[in-house]
Amino acid sequence: MTDYISTKDTAKLVRGALKSAFPGVKFSVRMSSGTASAWMRVQWDDGPTTREVDAITTRFEGRKFNSMTDGYDDAGTVLVAGQGDQMPREIRYSCDGINTQRDYTAAGYAAAQKIISTDSDHKDLVLFTAEGEKVAGAVLPASIYANGHYHDYIYSPESIAQAILHHVNLCTVRASK
Repeated sequence: MTDYISTKDTAKLVRGALKSAFPGVKFSVRMSSGTASAWMRVQWDDGPTTREVDAITTRFEGRKFNSMTDGYDDAGTVLVAGQGDQMPREIRYSCDGINTQRDYTAAGYAAAQKIISTDSDHKDLVLFTAEGEKVAGAVLPASIYANGHYHDYIYSPESIAQAILHHVNLCTVRASK
């Protein structure tokens, strides 16, 4: 027999899994409403990469949106071990999808500037102060190679920083007060 886990209860499980995997990082886990009520949104500042968070949250999706067919693919059921001498049980998550969004604080932008200054082909480029504030009048390069990746879609200092930080775990970075 399959037990169904509601989206609300799935949100609680997602919160717990993220808290366990990334202690000290504050996550916002919100359920959508209306026609998207089986969807969730997870947001956080700095902390782990989107890929690291997605590796955890994707386990809680009961279905996955397939943009090629404009429909959903069933993720199937999950076998959960019982406690003690209890038998494992088969569960199905009712959540249709989880959108994740990583935002950056001034501390994150300061970390990006440090990477630019130490590990890029534009070591003299200053976009942010040591406190993470944007430097007025900074001239943007056409492209930048930083932290082992080439970035050529540069629209603003923030877009450079976000591209650089996309692959960087900032769990040790604390937001500046």
